[in-house]
Amino acid sequence: MGIFFFLFKEIHLKLLITLFLLLSTISYAQELKENDYSVRIFGGASSASDFDQLYTFTGFNTSPYGTNVYGADIGYKLVENIFDWPFDIYAKAGLSYFDENGHQADFLELTLYVKLVYKLNAFGNQFRFGIAEGGSYAGRVPYVEAQEAIEEGDNQSNFLNYMEITFDFDMGKLMRVKSMENYMLGYLIKHRSGFHGVYNGVNDGGSNYNCVYIEKNF
Repeated sequence: MGIFFFLFKEIHLKLLITLFLLLSTISYAQELKENDYSVRIFGGASSASDFDQLYTFTGFNTSPYGTNVYGADIGYKLVENIFDWPFDIYAKAGLSYFDENGHQADFLELTLYVKLVYKLNAFGNQFRFGIAEGGSYAGRVPYVEAQEAIEEGDNQSNFLNYMEITFDFDMGKLMRVKSMENYMLGYLIKHRSGFHGVYNGVNDGGSNYNCVYIEKNF
């Protein structure tokens, strides 16, 4: 119960605005169909690179601290093919376990976010590109974040902005295994930051994790 007590204690106007926008989007949802729900499991390692280095493919590496993250997300498709374009909008929630490799006690993180997904059907497969925006509450400040904040003289916060970028494809179609179709294998950049001081005065600090995942809609 402790993590939820602190969660509600830390939540302020910015998270409430995020939740309001998420709930408002539901009014645009289409009639319930198959594959409107999603489940994702993932795992990855902390990176020493900045967010922009990762999504421009110029900074793939791991941090020297050897910390990792494992988690699961659930989602609901709010809108499919918005404006008849191949874009879907999801509302998602996730729970992550941070393995701090002995640097400090391990902890949990809760994320709530909205995600835009672009779908491309090509080469007999489906490829998806996604970008998400929301909030992250961590039971502790991740060790990689704390070290960066100390080095740069920045603030630290359990509650920060959450973003992710994803790319995935259909494993079953790639391997031509019918029973595995609609299981998506992908790469995830998991990102926490203060959004240039908007969140609790955290200007440059944050953390990035390179992850792989499997996701299934049902």
